[in-house]
Amino acid sequence: MSYISRFLDRVYLVGAWLAGALLVTLCLLVLYSIVARLVGWFAGGASDVAGYAMATSSFMALAYTFRSQGHIRVSILSQRLDGVRRRALEIWAHFAIAGVASFLAFYMVRLAIDSYDYGERSEGADAMLLWIPQTPVALGACLFALSTIHVFLIVLLDYKSVDPELNEAGGPQEV
Repeated sequence: MSYISRFLDRVYLVGAWLAGALLVTLCLLVLYSIVARLVGWFAGGASDVAGYAMATSSFMALAYTFRSQGHIRVSILSQRLDGVRRRALEIWAHFAIAGVASFLAFYMVRLAIDSYDYGERSEGADAMLLWIPQTPVALGACLFALSTIHVFLIVLLDYKSVDPELNEAGGPQEV
């Protein structure tokens, strides 16, 4: 399991780097759009593409952020529990987020496929085929779903490595 975890962690890291590159692209597109307006150039669909870059970067970063525990976690209830109850709550919570993320990923993929099948185009100046920007967003949603399932399996099969009681006492922490 640790070999698979290390491989998946590298995949999530690639997604995070891609998200960072897309944020730089977003910044450059916004700057181009501003300069184009000031100079009187036609910026085309720069603002539309910037929006697509923002959506893609958000979804690409979710997997790495979730795996590295960067999301805000409300543990008011779980910190009051211990032992079997705490583990049961952790399993239920990770199962729930894995289910929601998988549901989101499924429908993002379905949206991209439907846009491809119907030949939908954006309403902006570029009239871009919508499946083109929707595909990387769907890929990021799938990556996020994979990371939630990954962490769920760790909590289910190797709870000692993520047990908050052990981690508070200075034990190992892998999630």
